[in-house]
Amino acid sequence: MFIRHILFCLFLMVLPLFPQGGIDLSEAWQIALKNNLTLQQQQKQIRKALEEWRIQKSGYLPSIAASAGYNYVSELAVLELSLPVPGISEIQAGVKNQYDIAISLQQPIFTGFRTKNLIKAARQQHQAQQWQQEVVKNQLLFRIGQLFYEIHLNRNRQQVLREAIHRIDNHLELVRNLYQAGQAPAFDTLEVANRKLQTENQLLQLRNMERVLLTQFRHLLNSNEAVTVKPLPPEAVNISLASLDEYLGRAQQHRPELQQVMNLREGQQYRRKALQSAYFPQVFAAASYHYARPGVNFFRDEWMDYYTVGVNMQWQLWNWKRDRRKVEQAQLDYQRLELQNRQLLLDIRQQVVEAYELLKNDREQIALQKRLVHQERERYRIVQEQFSQGQASNTDLRNAETSLTQAELLLRQTYIQWRQHKLQLDWATGIIGKE
Repeated sequence: MFIRHILFCLFLMVLPLFPQGGIDLSEAWQIALKNNLTLQQQQKQIRKALEEWRIQKSGYLPSIAASAGYNYVSELAVLELSLPVPGISEIQAGVKNQYDIAISLQQPIFTGFRTKNLIKAARQQHQAQQWQQEVVKNQLLFRIGQLFYEIHLNRNRQQVLREAIHRIDNHLELVRNLYQAGQAPAFDTLEVANRKLQTENQLLQLRNMERVLLTQFRHLLNSNEAVTVKPLPPEAVNISLASLDEYLGRAQQHRPELQQVMNLREGQQYRRKALQSAYFPQVFAAASYHYARPGVNFFRDEWMDYYTVGVNMQWQLWNWKRDRRKVEQAQLDYQRLELQNRQLLLDIRQQVVEAYELLKNDREQIALQKRLVHQERERYRIVQEQFSQGQASNTDLRNAETSLTQAELLLRQTYIQWRQHKLQLDWATGIIGKE
């Protein structure tokens, strides 16, 4: 008994760790953001851009290099003496075996502001990669949300068909009673039974399609375990809308694509300025320390150390306009990004307006369809009573039941469409997953 009690307590402790009845949309988003491999790839791109920014910042710092070398010279310079020196007829300059070990340092002094502009360009690229991550994230959330509501649309259709089957069962029972009483032909019983079988077949297809949708949902979440979704009340939805101008303002403020293009434009402007640095002279300070044999005294074959300090300047005066054409290419890229930004603004406006108009239509359809469902239910109730009293035909009851099923299906579909189009509007304004 004690062991059973311990096992039962452990079971109660572990049980809350697993979601009961599936996950909701926010939980699905959290799982996807944690597991999505595309987002992880984008994080590597951000890290790469950050490293490029650090690389460009090192352009302000001096570079240090070490070198070592050995050279063998087959012939040496000979200095012939014009005045005779006893025992010496000529002097050789240098030695055939030469060794040199050196440490050199180079410090840029003026590069035409190239380093400064390259740092700013790398910084803008890093920020653009961060906004690209937001773009990928929003697209992922939108795809998951659309599939999430598609699963619920499938389940709502199943629920409507189950209610329809229940009504058909009642209809079939009435027809059988009338048939046994000799008040209805056998054909009516067969017709109702066939309609029930057709509806059950439609229900079976929806169940199979739900399994397919759940596999797609699991794939988007990149989950190793089977997932399902929590029930979603079809009518628990707020169908209020703000003004169109407010949504357009949100889009201009929150859409990451706009921020990304802005960073790319500024980065391209800095790259153009970096290319213009070739118009200026490049000035560097240099220093080196040598330990060589021979050293500065070529006439003595011995090790010695020495150092050199100097300033170097290089100025490209003419290279057949190669640098100027590179600057023109960078300017064309900047103009292309300006056009891309204008096109993006037009696309975003169209996306917001389209989603807004779809929501307005859904709101009107919900109001009208609710009235229609109410009327169809009342019609079905009246026809059912008339049929049981022999005042309505089998066809009348069938038409009333079919109309009620279609009206309920369309109402459930309109509710889900509202949620999908609201999700589309959130994506178009750039606030998806933030509210």
